[in-house]
Amino acid sequence: MFEIIRHLLQRKIRTLLTVLAIAVGTFAVTAVGGIAENLEAVVIHPALENARGRVAVWPKEWDRPLTEASLRRLRRIEGAAGVTATISDRIEELEGIQFQPLRFAGTRSDIPGLEYEPPVGGGLWAGRVPDPGSRAETVVGWGVAQEYGLEVGGILTIRDYPFRVVGIWGQTETEEYSTAFISYEMAERLATDRWYSYPGVGRVTVVPHPGVDSQALANRIRAELDDVEVQSPQEAAEETRHEVLIFSRIVGASGVMALLIGTFTIVNTMAVSIHERHREIGLKKALGAADAHVLAEVLSEAAFIGGLGGALGVLASACAGLAGNRLFADELGIRLFLLTPRLAVGAIVATALIGGLAGIYPAWQAARLDPVVALRGGGASRSRRGPRRLIDIIRRNARSILTVGGIAIGIFALVVLGSLAEYLNNYLDDAVEGSRDKVYVRPEDRDVPFGRLTARIVRNTPGVREVVFTRWGGYIDDENDGLAGEHSFYGIESPTGEFGWEMVIDVRFAQGRNLTPASLNEVVIGAGLAQEQNLRLGSTLTIRDHDFTVVGIRERVPRDLGEMNYCVHMTLDALARVLGRPDPFNRITALLAPGQDAQEVARAIEATLPGIETMTAAEQADEIRRVLAILFGVMAGLFSIAVFVGSVSVVNTMIIAVHRRTREIGLKKAVGAGDTDILAEVLADAAKLGGLGGLLGTFVAWPATAAINLFAQEADGFTILELTPRLALGAIVLSTLLGIAAGLLPAWRAAHLDPVAALRAE
Repeated sequence: MFEIIRHLLQRKIRTLLTVLAIAVGTFAVTAVGGIAENLEAVVIHPALENARGRVAVWPKEWDRPLTEASLRRLRRIEGAAGVTATISDRIEELEGIQFQPLRFAGTRSDIPGLEYEPPVGGGLWAGRVPDPGSRAETVVGWGVAQEYGLEVGGILTIRDYPFRVVGIWGQTETEEYSTAFISYEMAERLATDRWYSYPGVGRVTVVPHPGVDSQALANRIRAELDDVEVQSPQEAAEETRHEVLIFSRIVGASGVMALLIGTFTIVNTMAVSIHERHREIGLKKALGAADAHVLAEVLSEAAFIGGLGGALGVLASACAGLAGNRLFADELGIRLFLLTPRLAVGAIVATALIGGLAGIYPAWQAARLDPVVALRGGGASRSRRGPRRLIDIIRRNARSILTVGGIAIGIFALVVLGSLAEYLNNYLDDAVEGSRDKVYVRPEDRDVPFGRLTARIVRNTPGVREVVFTRWGGYIDDENDGLAGEHSFYGIESPTGEFGWEMVIDVRFAQGRNLTPASLNEVVIGAGLAQEQNLRLGSTLTIRDHDFTVVGIRERVPRDLGEMNYCVHMTLDALARVLGRPDPFNRITALLAPGQDAQEVARAIEATLPGIETMTAAEQADEIRRVLAILFGVMAGLFSIAVFVGSVSVVNTMIIAVHRRTREIGLKKAVGAGDTDILAEVLADAAKLGGLGGLLGTFVAWPATAAINLFAQEADGFTILELTPRLALGAIVLSTLLGIAAGLLPAWRAAHLDPVAALRAE
């Protein structure tokens, strides 16, 4: 152990950079693992172990909510002890996207005592629960109490109604943390669901009898009621696990790539260390050290480097986790990170094994050294031909190859992520351009009148030339027509033949014509659906047991994230026939006259119609871009870990290169080379490494994005990545600049070498 530490301390900077590369990768992997461990402990495990075993039930179609008749059918299911129904809404209506908004909720239950049930893993911190039937009392979660400074006896005002706080739940990491619980009757009265919500019972859970398996109960509900969706606690846990797995794969990829680059760095470091210690190894072998002893020594040193980097990475992730947990607890009332012993030990052991694996080739080289040749300082290699010559070339340039490969991995990840950003950004640009003359009109809530009179007032607003009525019908039932995927169908009434807000990009017909007004058996479809189902003009498309004739096929939209290529349009009369009820339209799109500004027309509509809100394509795109900016910022930061480690590898490589070329640099300075000449030469070498890594990473990303797009096209009918020339060029320039930045320290050291001391160096 002391000998290993002595060897590592002989080249402090090189050792530090190698350990740093492993530590950064371990930090990323452990951070992701800590989030997964926390979700397992807080969400998944309680869901599986919870003795309540509630089965969640909700309607298949949100415009056909659960009713009292639905609850009666649920109560009659074998094994069901009762049903609870919950209505909830935000305490305050705030603009924008909120991670965990403060809410109020009311629950009614067939089983007494479940109206104010303690949260999983918690109980009352102070006070009591409201009295049965009380409409003026509330028990609040810890987060609500902290946000409003509430104590038992205080007043919480919800939608202008005061409620006396009679209890406070203890601090938990469940949704009860941010919820104020009131009576069901008051929650039903105060909840102002958005325009797309409909009157109904609310969220429903079925309570099983003691001893009844919740999964079996869920299966019985699913078999007996065909108009609801059902989810058991086990299914909820598996869904969460699946989401966690996707998150872990995406985010953890950055750490894995960083570890891979760190592995390259260990190989690089150990190979150079063995080269520098030829004489020492030769002496050991001459004194009787066996090949196995030398092999074990080098492998132990490599494993020690990996384990040390892993330990530092785990320590850093623990500190970051504590800070993050404190921040999230203060702001959101949740814990995000949990460092379990198995995760910490597993990470350190894994990095030690990675280090050992990375040291196999250098150890094998060391064990095969001829002691006589090693004591003489090595000697020139014999000239070889064919494959052996190629192997020699690769061996001599292994350091540079590994460094370029490390940078290429990081750039590859950033280019793929950038391709997704390019695609989404271009899609939003297309949507803004295609919907520049459209304004989406909707009621603020369900109580606002919204019908033909509203449309007439909108049509008479200055700047509006016409209005389009649409209604979403649902998803085409694949059990009846064999269609793959959940493709939507819409009812539409358009005097001009133009489509509504759901077609955000201007689309023309590739074949056929538009719908005949009031037609009951005609549809127009997207090019994607036509290709998927081999539909042509005159083909029959069955939707919910009703046959329709295809009279028009729209052009294919190049960038389609809204299933424009797969949706179906029929008249509103035909939609009413399919749904079996005369539902009116619920969407109005105002078509603007040429030269009109969408924002000005939208403001005029809102001023004319109180209770009506509007949206323009630019507003929607800006909101989406704000969310995407946060998402891509986080992902880019995570993937940049791999690029950072690649830059560390460049520093390491250039320091080693300068060390091995000390005499050469001294000779150049002795014959007149200036400091700036040496500086420029080393920086140029570093730039080449960075540029080659960027070029290789971009080159590999090109077929990778094509393969991902092909898979997405086959699976979901649209592409998701777009590798543009500016992205490719930017990646190469970025990697080159990173190479130059990483070469600054080695270049400065090389430029300031004393030529006399350099010429004396061994």
